[in-house]
Amino acid sequence: MGVNLLKNLRIWNNEDCPCGSRKRYIDCCKTKGHQPQELSKKPPNVQIMEMMRKSMAKCCMHPEQENCKGKIKGAHALQNNKIISLIAGSDRHVYMLDPKKQPLLIPRKNGKTEMIIEVKKTSANDATTETCFCDLHDNTAFAIIEKGAPDFDESNEEMKFVYAYKAFIFEYYKQRMGIDVFRASFAKQPVAFKSFMMVGMYRMLQFKIREFEPIKEHFDRELIAKEYSGIETCVVRIPEQIKCAAYMYIAPDYDLDGNKIKHTVKGVMHRLAVTVFPEDSQSYILLSCLKSETPIYERLFSQLKSYPIDKIKFYMSMFLPLYSENMVLSPTLWNAWDDKTKMAYTFYANLNGRDMVVYSKYIGMGLRNAAKSKTGYDYRNRSKIDLFV
Repeated sequence: MGVNLLKNLRIWNNEDCPCGSRKRYIDCCKTKGHQPQELSKKPPNVQIMEMMRKSMAKCCMHPEQENCKGKIKGAHALQNNKIISLIAGSDRHVYMLDPKKQPLLIPRKNGKTEMIIEVKKTSANDATTETCFCDLHDNTAFAIIEKGAPDFDESNEEMKFVYAYKAFIFEYYKQRMGIDVFRASFAKQPVAFKSFMMVGMYRMLQFKIREFEPIKEHFDRELIAKEYSGIETCVVRIPEQIKCAAYMYIAPDYDLDGNKIKHTVKGVMHRLAVTVFPEDSQSYILLSCLKSETPIYERLFSQLKSYPIDKIKFYMSMFLPLYSENMVLSPTLWNAWDDKTKMAYTFYANLNGRDMVVYSKYIGMGLRNAAKSKTGYDYRNRSKIDLFV
């Protein structure tokens, strides 16, 4: 283990205490023990997951919070009446990974506990909701893509901006809440929460927030000015109504030919805001970044604009399940998969950390092998997890 990695896996005396007190760690929680009433047999990461399910704060993420009106509501990251309704079953339910429900705790041979979040049948009204916008700003900020708005128009810069903003801000909200929950947990049990694993989680949350803040500042400025600029969006049109939808803010590791994407520059990861959604007779995949980040994703965007649709579907079916925390599946798609495929999807959806890196490399290898096939790979032969059945 390198010196820099070790440096990130301990709490230093003179840094701000992880409890959020703004005092130095040495002057705050370093010498505290457990609070007896808070002792738990569950691993700290499981405790944080459970606290997040119960403690997602209600707050409006819009930059003009001084103008907030109405309740902080369960806002949909994917519009209920314009996207989710198209893939919901007749009983108005969809399937999704639901971190708000109790995870399974699977004991492993090494004595550790594996936490598995299952794919569950979920009401369309509850799918992809977070309490992160007031009534006023939920209605005004996203009006151009909500119920009653026209179908997606790829020449409309405001539409592309708002889709990108929505994918980003819902993920920002979860990261913001994550670090707040960690701080509250650390204040109660600093001994348990300063293990290598938990400090690693804390550092990851810190890094993400630092990386997200400049993006949020750009979106906030444009929203206030009503300019909707500075965003580059690659639009992929699928010529049929797909049976899934998703939003995510991610940094894919490989392009369609399996070439490594150098998305991390000077220690800063540059991500894409991705939205996948159906319409009545076609579907779209939108991938957006700041215009200043376009050189990082220029080759990927070029491929998505020029490669055959079957190769694009092959690619999306390979990499989207790795980031499927915010993916919604129709009952038709979920029930078209056999049990092994459902288990594989759930497995991919729960990957994180080093395991996710390993499987991402496998995907990159698969993409390269297909691209270099001397006989010409038939991209209609997609992986077992086929999102375009």
